[in-house]
Amino acid sequence: MENNHISRVAIVGATGSLGSSVLTALLAQSEPLFSVTVITRPGSITPSSHKSLVNHPRITIKEGSYSDPEFLASVLEGQDAVVLTLSFNVSHELQPDIIRAACKAKVSYIIPNEFGSDTGNPALIEAIPMHQAKVDARKLVGELGVDEHGNRTSSWIGIINNPWYDWSLPDGYLGIHPKTREVTFFDKGDLRVYMSTIELSGKATARVLSLPLHADAGTQRTLPSYANKFVYVRGFEVSQRDILESVQRATNTTDKDWKFHSSSAKEHIDDGHKMLAQGNMAGIMNLIFGNTFIPGIGADYRGAPLDNVALGLDGVEGLDKVTATTLQVALGAGLDALGLAHEQTLGERAMKLRYSITL
Repeated sequence: MENNHISRVAIVGATGSLGSSVLTALLAQSEPLFSVTVITRPGSITPSSHKSLVNHPRITIKEGSYSDPEFLASVLEGQDAVVLTLSFNVSHELQPDIIRAACKAKVSYIIPNEFGSDTGNPALIEAIPMHQAKVDARKLVGELGVDEHGNRTSSWIGIINNPWYDWSLPDGYLGIHPKTREVTFFDKGDLRVYMSTIELSGKATARVLSLPLHADAGTQRTLPSYANKFVYVRGFEVSQRDILESVQRATNTTDKDWKFHSSSAKEHIDDGHKMLAQGNMAGIMNLIFGNTFIPGIGADYRGAPLDNVALGLDGVEGLDKVTATTLQVALGAGLDALGLAHEQTLGERAMKLRYSITL
């Protein structure tokens, strides 16, 4: 009987926060037992720095240049899927070469650097023009992922999770600044939006790649059913007020301990455009997070059905627990009331989040 699952997956960027979450989730799957090829630059992975990767029986490490087509062709040959988890500041430059090589090698499934806002929404692309590069990446797969007879040989799958709450919270990108105890509500602060964590993004990637190739009794979805489509997941749906209340519970504070400001999402976005015009690239964050709180652009997925249930990811994240473990790293104190002071899994991961953003 034909194997009903893929089993060979390559990852580019496996040592970053997102890549490590994807890798962990892939190796945690019991069916199939993935063999993972980690594609990395020379010297990035050593026995002393990444002992668990070097010694893992199901991980093969391949070192070379991401811009070397011969290297990429050789390591992608025979892979069923490739997951790109490059950091935001280099993904647009490096991703096209990797996609070209993957299509040439006829890799069936290419998961590009999405992992953020719903770039299938034209209004979002208009509001945040730098996201056009993600659209272009998908188009490249569409153009190159066919053989000489017009048969599709490579397809993309986009993981859409909206902002990473655990990355965004500590530095105040959501308008709540835990370190200074200041709040800037956009408009009324009551618009509820979808958010996820990096861990959920990793699990979503592994779960969709673990789906059967052919339907059988009880199968909700198959892997081919996601070809050239998005996977929509969320960890929770929260407003700025919900976030503030969760932070207050985690830090044992109340409104009297915080300083409040008011603005609007539009003003925040306008400030971002001004920053970019002055050469301050931090303005990108204003565009991304301001538009997150604009209905019809970043708040949700325009009514697209969520894939949490089909992937076994419904209700796996709790807002207060994620808040507490994230702030444990950022603040380091005041969390004993939740009994989470020694639960470091998410907190330790949050330490790495600064180095791998793919919003």
